[in-house]
Amino acid sequence: MPVPFDASRTPPSDDHDAILLEGLFQLAFSGETRGWEFEKIDEEVHARLLHAYPA
Repeated sequence: MPVPFDASRTPPSDDHDAILLEGLFQLAFSGETRGWEFEKIDEEVHARLLHAYPA
């Protein structure tokens, strides 16, 4: 049985990927997807995914 997501658990302060994804998630969840912050984080996450999983 999978363990449910624990929203109270904070990512380690040195886990930059987790921090980026958390920021992207928080902005998306609150509906703030048209601002510069979302765009900047989205671009960075997208670039990292392309680097990690080349086509």
